[in-house]
Amino acid sequence: MEGDKEKRQIYVVIALIENDKGEILFQKRVDPMIPDADGKWEFPGGRVEYGESPEDTVRRETIEEIGCEIELISMLPLVQSNIWGRADKKEQHVLVSCYKARLISGIPISTDKKVSRVCWFAKDKIDQLDMLESVRNFINFYNKSKE
Repeated sequence: MEGDKEKRQIYVVIALIENDKGEILFQKRVDPMIPDADGKWEFPGGRVEYGESPEDTVRRETIEEIGCEIELISMLPLVQSNIWGRADKKEQHVLVSCYKARLISGIPISTDKKVSRVCWFAKDKIDQLDMLESVRNFINFYNKSKE
């Protein structure tokens, strides 16, 4: 079918990284190909490549994007599903999973052209961020699970 060539599905894994002060690490996305995501705050992570496990993906992506190694603590039992319109008029269906993680080495800085900033935010500042809705959903889920 002709229209199916314009659509694709990808699986993305991200890391919710919390420090000892209870701050959460965010990165600001640079993605002109997906205008609705460009300039939004998100968690480090990315697309699972063929033959790669989700755990290996999130570790690799965190090194590539913020120059840090992480230890995975647990996977949040929530999967987000988003359909993104792209600047090239194609669509992509993205399924997103999130791991709770902690830094084990490195100082978080932008080490990827798709990341303009990396910052720790205290919980009372997070609601004010212009972030991806799926990231907000993961944060809300995580906070409720700690209650």
